[in-house]
Amino acid sequence: MFSDYFKLALRTFRHKPTRSWLTILGIFIGIAAVVALISLGQGMQEAINQQFEILGTDKITIYPGASSFGVLGSLLGSERMSDHDISIIKRISGVNIVVGVAMTIAKVVSGDEHQYTMVIGYNPDEINIKDFIGVTIIDGRELRANDGYKVMIGYSLGYEDIYEEPIEVGDTLEISGKSFTVVGIVSEVGNPGYDNRIYINRDLFYSIFTQEGYPLVVVRTKEGYDTTSVADAIKEKLRKDRNLEEGSENFTVMTSQQLQKMISDIIGVIQTIVIGIAAISLLVGGTGIMNTMYTSVLERTREIGIMKAVGAKNFDIGMVFFIESGILGLVGGVIGIVFGLSMAYAVELAATSLDISLKASFDPLIIGGALLFSFIIGSVSGIIPTLQAAKLKPAESLRYE
Repeated sequence: MFSDYFKLALRTFRHKPTRSWLTILGIFIGIAAVVALISLGQGMQEAINQQFEILGTDKITIYPGASSFGVLGSLLGSERMSDHDISIIKRISGVNIVVGVAMTIAKVVSGDEHQYTMVIGYNPDEINIKDFIGVTIIDGRELRANDGYKVMIGYSLGYEDIYEEPIEVGDTLEISGKSFTVVGIVSEVGNPGYDNRIYINRDLFYSIFTQEGYPLVVVRTKEGYDTTSVADAIKEKLRKDRNLEEGSENFTVMTSQQLQKMISDIIGVIQTIVIGIAAISLLVGGTGIMNTMYTSVLERTREIGIMKAVGAKNFDIGMVFFIESGILGLVGGVIGIVFGLSMAYAVELAATSLDISLKASFDPLIIGGALLFSFIIGSVSGIIPTLQAAKLKPAESLRYE
């Protein structure tokens, strides 16, 4: 019986293909946009989670100013954390290591080429590079406290096409007019912001760049201590030392979990807004299906009368039109999913070519949910025309011209 319903429903595609495809278009655009955005959003979220797994959850970052721009805001501003601040933080229970980080963007020359990249100054006696940012040395060696004009470079500078000629251990770089020898290359983080960096000794950093203090302080907590509790204690001690009221801090203390949640929330808000816009297309598509079904009922009024005259019940008539509208939605969903996944994959390839860490996540639940949703949109949109078709009287239908 149901096979007969499907055969009758599919006749619309054969007899009115142009109208059917135009109807499907509204659903297809909306589903494609939703699938592409969710896939990219999930991929971005997974990439962020991987970054934080590498960096570790026992890290706390402190930077001057209460700016929502984070470290970038502290780099652009004139305020800095001081050695006095570090001495206070070191005395707090649960604090294992405190590192003042110097950083700036500088012109880096390799051969005949130059790029502007981040130069980081840190003290190897205070912390090793693995505990600092979660990377290891994959070629050469780590910086030593007594190293002069020596540098370590990020993975991208050594193994990708940032420069026409990749930089190797033993090569010479010119940073702010000074010559440095590359002694090590660190492993890949997967974030261009980290993989393009150059690391030098902090004392040497201050002798080259006219800066004082630290735009960033990194704290590593002791094992067994709650990172959030330690961060609250740091905030309280610094606030007390600066005679500040709670809520008027001129510094920011943030745990890895807080930073991860903040980024996830931003991604979530962006996704919600854009998916909301895409949902308008689905509404338009549903309206198109309803309009098509109304037209189909009018065009087939006489046919409906004949079906009823030979014994078809209201349920039978209703099922034909209900399935027909569901198929319109389902076909639009299938095409939309294929196109949406293709768009997400194209964005991933484009991001990879630009050295941006962005991957699309193809979750089977997204595909199944999109198919179900598109079928429901089509079926619901066809309910009113379906009821209209089922209520037609045979005698009136047969007289319809």
